[in-house]
Amino acid sequence: MARSFISAKELFMLIRDAVDEDIPAMVRLRSAEWGDEDYWTQRLTRYMHGMLSAQHALPPHAMFVAIEQHAIVGFVAGHRTTRLGCEGELEWINVAATHRGQGIAGQLIATMGTWFVRQHIGRVCVNADEDNVAARRTYARCGAITLNAHWMIWEDARQMQQPLT
Repeated sequence: MARSFISAKELFMLIRDAVDEDIPAMVRLRSAEWGDEDYWTQRLTRYMHGMLSAQHALPPHAMFVAIEQHAIVGFVAGHRTTRLGCEGELEWINVAATHRGQGIAGQLIATMGTWFVRQHIGRVCVNADEDNVAARRTYARCGAITLNAHWMIWEDARQMQQPLT
């Protein structure tokens, strides 16, 4: 009989639905990469409450946070869409620079994939500019394939649920 092992990191990582109180930590993660905190506070709050949608987006939206030792170290967001012939779109994913390379992005993508599957969503897209090598590599390791220079897709959201290899 095969035996599964869980790493110590996975034992102490919690991924749950994002709530209003998580917005400041999510804003800090997002604004560390681009934009300022005021911009992201408004954008993430409005997205969480369904008052802001990406082009071609449809309700519902979902947001999840990764928590380690009581601190938010990453988050992911996604929604239904009609963009590029897809049914779902991974809108944002951020992991704290201090926590990258530990599999957190893969766990967040898998969580988002589970949400998509529960919504009966098959094909999922994510914007990933060809210059963002790290993001494209992460998405590919999680089963995405290149659509063009700016987009990658999962033909089946169930592929997102597979662990990183």
